[in-house]
Amino acid sequence: MIEFLFEDCNNKKGKHITKNNYWKRNGITVDRSHRLIVGDYMLDLDAKISVDTKQNIFELAQDFFCDKTRFEAECMRAKANGITLIFLIEEQCDKQKLLQWRSPTNVKGKRFINIYGWQIYKEMQRYAKLFNVKFRFCHKLSTGRIIIELLTQKTD
Repeated sequence: MIEFLFEDCNNKKGKHITKNNYWKRNGITVDRSHRLIVGDYMLDLDAKISVDTKQNIFELAQDFFCDKTRFEAECMRAKANGITLIFLIEEQCDKQKLLQWRSPTNVKGKRFINIYGWQIYKEMQRYAKLFNVKFRFCHKLSTGRIIIELLTQKTD
C-alpha cells in the first residue's frame, strides 16, 4: 500500500471530502503543493500514470464539447511526456447507460447545448486512439480506493 500521493494544487479544496477521508483512514498523506503536469493525482512528480477525476458524465461532456482546447492540450501533454492519463468519472455507468444519456438543456438557469451519450462515447474512443488516454467510471464512494488502484497498476 502506498503512503504518499500528490494532488494537483488547482483541485478545489473541500470538494473531495470522501476521497480525502478514505486516504486519511488508510494512512495516505496527500501533498497539494505542486501543479501536476497533467491530471489531478500522481504517486510522484515523475510518475508515468496520472488520474484526472470528473464529477459526472456532464463534466466530461463539457470538456469534450465546451472546453475542448484545454482538454485536448492536457491529453497532448500526457502523450508527449509518456504519461498514461486516466479519466475517472465519478458516476456509475456502463456502455448502455452512457449511450442513452442526454445532457440537461438548462443548467443553473442557463441554456446548455444538447449532447447525447453516443457523442460522448465516440469522443472517448477518439481520444483513447489519438492520445492513448483511458476512461473509467466508478461510484463516488469508491473513488479514493480506485485512484490508488489505477496509480499503482503497471503501464503497458
